[in-house]
Amino acid sequence: MRGFSKTQVVGFFLTGAAVGTAVALLYAPKSGVETRKQIRRFSKKAVHQLDDLQNDLREQVSDGYQQVMEVFGDAKEYVQEGRNKLQKMIRTA
Repeated sequence: MRGFSKTQVVGFFLTGAAVGTAVALLYAPKSGVETRKQIRRFSKKAVHQLDDLQNDLREQVSDGYQQVMEVFGDAKEYVQEGRNKLQKMIRTA
């Protein structure tokens, strides 16, 4: 069985939180006004958590892109150095 990524774990957590909140709302003896306030608070919190998750994902993708570009840059330099050495060997032969 493979491990779960941070994104999946956060998704599971948020899903569990939503289900738990829904069950609590169904069984809690609160007035309609109180329940609506609670739903608004939960919704705002969920939106903020999703925004944070989205920002984290963007940052991870950006970091990964930068790492890939660095590897390509290093490979390009390595190939260029090899090409220059080969051309020099051909000229001196």
